[in-house]
Amino acid sequence: MRLSHLIAISYIALAEGFLSKISQQIPSGGLTDFALHGTATTTNINTCDVAIFGGGFGGLYSALSLSREAQKKGKKLDIAIVDPSTQFVFLPLLYDLTVGTATSAEVCPTYKDILKGTGVRHIQASLDCFTSDDFQSATLFLCNHNNEISNNSTKLELSFRSSILAVGSSPESTLASVPGATENVQPFYTQKDAKETSRILEDLEDQAIGSMPKTSPPKIAIVGGGYGGVELAACIKRRIPESKVRLLTRGPPMKGTRAEQLVDKALLKLGVEVELSSVQEITKGEEGNDIFVKRKLVNAGDDDNDEENDKISKEPWSVVFWTAGAGPSSPVSGDMDGLLKSDSGRLAVESTLRCISNNQQSSASSSFPKRNSVWALGDCAEILVNKEYAGVVVPATPKTAQAAMQQADIVAQNVLAELTVNSEAASKEFQYQDLGTMLSLGGPNAAVMAPIEESPLAPVFKPLLDTARLGFGFADEAFVNLSKSPLVATLGLSPVVDSIETLGLSLGGYGLGVDSDTSPGTLSGTLTGAARRALYAVRMPTNKQRATAAASAAISTAAALAKEAAQNLEKQQQ
Repeated sequence: MRLSHLIAISYIALAEGFLSKISQQIPSGGLTDFALHGTATTTNINTCDVAIFGGGFGGLYSALSLSREAQKKGKKLDIAIVDPSTQFVFLPLLYDLTVGTATSAEVCPTYKDILKGTGVRHIQASLDCFTSDDFQSATLFLCNHNNEISNNSTKLELSFRSSILAVGSSPESTLASVPGATENVQPFYTQKDAKETSRILEDLEDQAIGSMPKTSPPKIAIVGGGYGGVELAACIKRRIPESKVRLLTRGPPMKGTRAEQLVDKALLKLGVEVELSSVQEITKGEEGNDIFVKRKLVNAGDDDNDEENDKISKEPWSVVFWTAGAGPSSPVSGDMDGLLKSDSGRLAVESTLRCISNNQQSSASSSFPKRNSVWALGDCAEILVNKEYAGVVVPATPKTAQAAMQQADIVAQNVLAELTVNSEAASKEFQYQDLGTMLSLGGPNAAVMAPIEESPLAPVFKPLLDTARLGFGFADEAFVNLSKSPLVATLGLSPVVDSIETLGLSLGGYGLGVDSDTSPGTLSGTLTGAARRALYAVRMPTNKQRATAAASAAISTAAALAKEAAQNLEKQQQ
């Protein structure tokens, strides 16, 4: 066993033990218990006050907010989250989990742990369909221990006063539109995807560093140039530097965002290739090992690229990851009889996030006397703004965890008002507030972007990040100059300096190739990576999970860096 693996195993064992102690000692959520072991006081498992379908950011945070606000008002609500999994997944850290800089305890806590003492119960099942015209009952399919529905799955009829649809999105419909994609790519959207991706990367890493019979370096294609594609590409290239990693994207990565210039330089520094192309078909080679991606280059002004397109389509790949595009998950992806859907296939909702019925007629003066009691948020919903519902959509709310968490508070307040005050109570309208964005750039490095210019917070955060970037940039330059000084060698610090440079560590982005005077409204580097993990820890759903995340961020990142440093040392000694 290699030294790098021994170091990694030691750190992981330390992390698991430490995090286990934290989990046992820290209270869950700060809510007074009025339920035992996460199960609300109820006389019938087939009924509840509020059924929440989907346990992602939108669903879980709606449940916790609703429970918290109900308790403040002295109300007891029976709230049920219906989700086929036993674990919540903090999706922004899925990349970190895949490459080993985050632990399962941090990224995938169980609903049992999260919901303890909140008055919210978890039903491990999937929504099949609503079964009444008033949308107050539904059929569920109970899931087995593998979080799956089988042909003989038990059905459960659930009745409720109000429901929230937060089933999220999945890539199935997008993959189905590209011949061969469903069978031959590895999607990257769920915890299951992350586990399979991690297994694939372990095999490719062994191949790259020579523990398996010597072959050519692994070739990895990633379809999609948005946040998901960029973060996955950076993390994979950082973990397996010998590999060839290429982003296949229709436009420049992160096009139109503050991060576009920064990401371009960071990917170049990491050695990630970027190809502007559209994927047409994905096939497997005759021997079943290589994967071929038929694609068409996106070159404005070129009328005939057939020869070049044919050439690149014959290039073999070890694996193809898919992060490009997703549609609403089941059952929203199918027929939602009685509920209006937008052109994108998502549920059409009012600005209050209440679902719009197919037969709902309204005008500017309408009081909506027959509104349904169904609400929707997150990736499966889209807001329609005009009172005639002619298909005019609000400027798209980002399909991000940040947006879903903001929507969760609005939905919780509106549902609580309807159930505890009266059905005609004034509802709060959702307005997305851009708080800025963060993304991983591999290992301990990350980037933070200020809100868009139209945001009222932009005048505050943009100059703050610009000032920090310039200051840290000067510090990085000072370090570079100091590292060249003869004093470093005299004091025996050369190995330390070499390790810092090899690991790409920096305050202001120097290690990522990012200049201090470019990319306004952004900040990148190792310190930014630490800030990203700290901010995500704060946004965890419970106090217990926040403490676990904070400890995990420190320990697992240290373990990953130690492993990487050991691997670099081994290479130097070969």
